[in-house]
Amino acid sequence: MPAVTTIIIGGGQAGLAMSRCLTERSIDHVVLERGEIANSWRTGRWDSLRLLTPNWLSRLPGYQYRGEDPDGYMSMP
Repeated sequence: MPAVTTIIIGGGQAGLAMSRCLTERSIDHVVLERGEIANSWRTGRWDSLRLLTPNWLSRLPGYQYRGEDPDGYMSMP
């Protein structure tokens, strides 16, 4: 087994985004998650939780906001 140079602890949004960035740079890594990938933010969050960032800032690697209101805020749906 080849040596892993980087360990990402947590398979939530930030951990998976970092995994994508490392993959794009061909950096060997492993993501460690105590349960199923993304389980905590799919099942253990509050229904009332909302993003408090403008639309242009709500993005993941490889994706960016392409709507008509970059300075607006997303609604719950």
